[in-house]
Amino acid sequence: MQYYFRSVFLMLFPNGTVMVNYRVRVKGPCSLDLSNFPLDLQTCNLIYESFNYNRHEVQMKWSEAEKPVFALSQIVLPDFDLFDIQTARIQEPYPAGMWDELHVKIIFERRFIWYFMQAYLPTYLTIFISWVSFALGPRAIPARTMLGVNSLLAIVFQFGNIMRNLPRVSYIKGIDVWMLVSMTFIFCSLLELAIVGFMVRDETAGRRKATQKKLSREESPQGILANEKRFMFPPGCTAVVSSTTSQSSAWTPERIDSISSFMFPFSFFVFNIVYWSYYIQRKEIIRESIINQSA
Repeated sequence: MQYYFRSVFLMLFPNGTVMVNYRVRVKGPCSLDLSNFPLDLQTCNLIYESFNYNRHEVQMKWSEAEKPVFALSQIVLPDFDLFDIQTARIQEPYPAGMWDELHVKIIFERRFIWYFMQAYLPTYLTIFISWVSFALGPRAIPARTMLGVNSLLAIVFQFGNIMRNLPRVSYIKGIDVWMLVSMTFIFCSLLELAIVGFMVRDETAGRRKATQKKLSREESPQGILANEKRFMFPPGCTAVVSSTTSQSSAWTPERIDSISSFMFPFSFFVFNIVYWSYYIQRKEIIRESIINQSA
């Protein structure tokens, strides 16, 4: 004999056995840990237990199959892939006795490619564009300033767009480290531009003063110029002045740009190795711990 109700299937067998099948749609809580985001795995938990009867009246247990809980069809989510389903049976003490609880742990692995295309790849391009200023030369200050400021504004806009779609947490996520360090690289390129611009300004002012002195000397009488050469520059002083000038001009704007064009990409390359190695290894550690728990 069979009876059908809304979301309930009841079957009575001739020997008195009763089989009840419930179709339940629930929203389970997920304990989000975004410290490794977007290379993270998330866990959602469900607990089944009787509300009125303890285990002396109702005993609950999973079937003896290898996988008592499984997906009837492939689960396709926009952000996650189903990684594993774990089950457990726990006896929980209450004031009215012991209750059987059936625990289901559903583990999802985040799909990374979307975040790479929407966050990491544009950040790479923005940082590469900020390095173009090193090739423009120390005299192109307006063009380099516009390039650096636009790069900084672009990466700040990208960071804000990503943070707007994520839950607010009080700890640092993996993508936060990436975006903050990327903004630091662009900000340091602007600091390098400020140093180069300051040196170019001083160099231009020094050349202007030297030109004015040369013109004033050319306009002075010949005798006074000869006396200046005789009395103002003792023997050997010219060599000292020239050597001092060469030492002071060792760090030229061109040399600073040349060193920066090598140090910035090298530092960013080292940061990439450290960043990806750390978070990929951390993801593997989390995955292994989940597999060991299921075993």
